[in-house]
Amino acid sequence: MTDINRLHDIPVKKFQRLLDYLEHVGIDSKNIAKQAGLDAKKLLSASENRTLPGYKYSALYEYAAEAMQEMDVAVPWGAGIGSDVFRFMCYSIINCQNLEEALNRAARYQKMLYPITGYKITINTTSDITELRYEFNSDFANKQFTPKSWDRNEHSDAVAKASGLRVWFAFIGWLTARELQLTGLTISAPPVSDAYTTSMGTLLGITPEFNAEHTALFFNSSTLRARTVHTPTSLEAFLQHAVYSLITQDSRPASTSAAIRSLLANSGTGSLPSFEAMAEDLHMSPSSLRRRLHSEDTSYQELKDQYRCDIAMRQLRNPMLKIHEIGEQLGFLESSSFIRSFRNWAGLTPKQFRDQLDDIDQAKPTISD
Repeated sequence: MTDINRLHDIPVKKFQRLLDYLEHVGIDSKNIAKQAGLDAKKLLSASENRTLPGYKYSALYEYAAEAMQEMDVAVPWGAGIGSDVFRFMCYSIINCQNLEEALNRAARYQKMLYPITGYKITINTTSDITELRYEFNSDFANKQFTPKSWDRNEHSDAVAKASGLRVWFAFIGWLTARELQLTGLTISAPPVSDAYTTSMGTLLGITPEFNAEHTALFFNSSTLRARTVHTPTSLEAFLQHAVYSLITQDSRPASTSAAIRSLLANSGTGSLPSFEAMAEDLHMSPSSLRRRLHSEDTSYQELKDQYRCDIAMRQLRNPMLKIHEIGEQLGFLESSSFIRSFRNWAGLTPKQFRDQLDDIDQAKPTISD
């Protein structure tokens, strides 16, 4: 049974840290929160141990990235994710046939913009090991992005480099629908903290080496032959929720599942693709896709159920929508069928879920507008 209250939840303290950072760099955090459908005042006063759905953090971050881009074309965090620089790099590589072609084209694109952004990747390959080196020159970064009053100012170089590697690790997994198996992970900056090192190691599957000569991911060169499985259509779905796509991969990504979630998000809320159609979209045979999903301890039906459950939960938060209307949006011809399916997904009926939300709202301060 899906634990609907824990699907990709994010601690409130991450929201609070982002709002605090925006204020330090001179961006109106209240306005950014409002654009994301959140109330900054209530967020900041909430217990930091509370959690909120990851898609809300994604929205907040993406509006923040847009605001930072207005300050400077080069957003230094997370390899520029959320900015036009990252978006157009993705457009330039999406039709590449394999990972090697995609990474080499991305390297050429970033080399061209390096004098503006201050960051780029280079690919160095031997017969056995490939190095994806992430070069970040903090001298290029707008100093307004690292104000002295910010609590991570001292570690801004490490944060920029580590977050850049994290994005490339997850992005490669998304491109190939395979989890990237690393043989090495180095960062050319001092460590932020033991907790930060542990978090990086858990996420990327290998303990990072700080104070290294270069910032880089190392992996087996055979990985370069992996076929890229996405299309311009699924790329648009990824870019619309790029930060959320990374959030959902925080516990070591099941990349084929992540690719399917991206394609499902592009399908809307009605009739979803058949298993055979999904396999074709991923450039796999049905048997190969079935084996991949089995290795990730899931199935296409489970992924479809999770997707529809997530959509239903979001819609049930809107009191203006009737339950039968939500069922119709999800492709159910009969309200009873939707109620029965939702009970199977979540362990309670849509009405019980909505009543539960009302109870929570009465017991705790509301954060969303």
